[in-house]
Amino acid sequence: MNNTWGRSLQVRLALGFAVAISLLVGGSGLFLYSSIKHIIYTQVHREYTNAAHLLLHKLDEDHLPLDKEVLDVGDHFMVRVTDLSFRTLLESQGMDKKFPSLCIPGRKESWIWSNGPVTAERSPRTLLVRYQEGWIQLSRDLKPEESLLKRFFHSLMVVLAASPILGGGLGYGLVRLGLRPLRYLEKEAGNLRPENLKMRIDTSGLPTELIPLSTALNQSIARLESAFCRLGELNSDLAHELRTPVHSLRLETEGILADGGLPESTEEQLAGMMGTLDHMTALIEQMLFLARWEDPATRVEMSPIAVQALLVAVREPFEPLAEESQISIQVEAPPGLQLIGNGTLLRRALHNLLANAIRHSPRGGVVTLCAIQGAAGVEGEAVLLEVGGGLLGVG
Repeated sequence: MNNTWGRSLQVRLALGFAVAISLLVGGSGLFLYSSIKHIIYTQVHREYTNAAHLLLHKLDEDHLPLDKEVLDVGDHFMVRVTDLSFRTLLESQGMDKKFPSLCIPGRKESWIWSNGPVTAERSPRTLLVRYQEGWIQLSRDLKPEESLLKRFFHSLMVVLAASPILGGGLGYGLVRLGLRPLRYLEKEAGNLRPENLKMRIDTSGLPTELIPLSTALNQSIARLESAFCRLGELNSDLAHELRTPVHSLRLETEGILADGGLPESTEEQLAGMMGTLDHMTALIEQMLFLARWEDPATRVEMSPIAVQALLVAVREPFEPLAEESQISIQVEAPPGLQLIGNGTLLRRALHNLLANAIRHSPRGGVVTLCAIQGAAGVEGEAVLLEVGGGLLGVG
C-alpha cells in the first residue's frame, strides 16, 4: 500500500504542491513580518528624533524656562531634564516610577540610545540627548508594538503550520481535476475490444499536452485493427485451404476401407488415420469458428433458448453412437427453463462435451445432460449446463 501511494503521481504532485505552498506562505509571511517590524521601529525612531529636536529647539534656541510646556512633546513620550551631573531638574509626572534616571558618565556622544530594563509589563526605550546645560531623557514603552508583532508572529506560525495540510488538500483536488483527461483515456482504452477495433479516441476535448498521446493511441489501435484483420484472414484462408484436402483424404480412406480385402493391420492403420483426419477436421472447424468469432464485423446473435429442447436436440445426433457403445444418454432439465445465448455456439460446445463423454465412458454407462439454475452474484441468475463430468456456465 505504501509503495502504491509512493508511486502515485497524484500523491506526488499533491505533496509537491503542499511543500510549494508552505514555502511560499512561510517566505511571504516572514518577509511581511520583517517589513512590518522594520516599518514600526523606523517610525518609532523617527518619533524619537523629532521629539528630541523639538526639545533641543525649546531649550537651546528658544531658551524656554523649565516648566510643563517644555515637557509637551507628545502623548507617547515621558521627558526628564537633568543637569550635567544627571541631577533631575524636571520630569514628566510618574516618570520616576516607570523609567529610572540614567547616568552614563564618560560618554562623549551627544545622542545615546538605551533599551530596558525589560519587564513583563514594560519594554522601555530611552534616548539621552545633550543640550547646553545638561541632558534630556526621552523614554517610551514599546510593549504595545512588541505585543502586536508577537501576535502577528504567532498567527503567522499557525498559518504556516496549517499551510501543508491546506496546500496538500487543495493540491490533491486540483491534481485530481487536472488528471481527469487521463482517466478519460484510461476508460477509452479499457473499452477496447476485438469487436470494436474501429473505435478511436476523441481528441476534441483533451488538453493540448495529451493530444500527442491520444493520437499515438489511435495509431496503435489502427495498427492493431489491421493486424487483427490480417490474422483473421490468414486463419480463415488456412482453414479453407486445409479443409478440401483433408476431406478428400478422408473420403479416399473410407473408400479403401469400404472395398475391403486388406490385411487386418492395414485396416487398423487406416482406421487410426480416419481418427486423425477426423481430429484434423475438428481443428479446421475450430479455426474457422475462431476466424468468424474474432472478426470485428461478425456479430453474435443472442436470443432466448429453451434449455430442455436444446439438450434434446444435442442428444439426437449422438444416439446411434451411444447405442453402439451401449451407453444411455439422459436429459435432466426443469421445464420452462430458459437462457439468453446463441444456439449454434451452445450446440457446438455441448457437442464437444458430449462426444468426449461418450468416448471416455465405459460400456453400459450413463451420460447425463443436466441443466440447473444457480446464483450468479449481483448480476442475477445463471444456467449451468453439465455433460457427464464437463460443466458449462451460461449467463
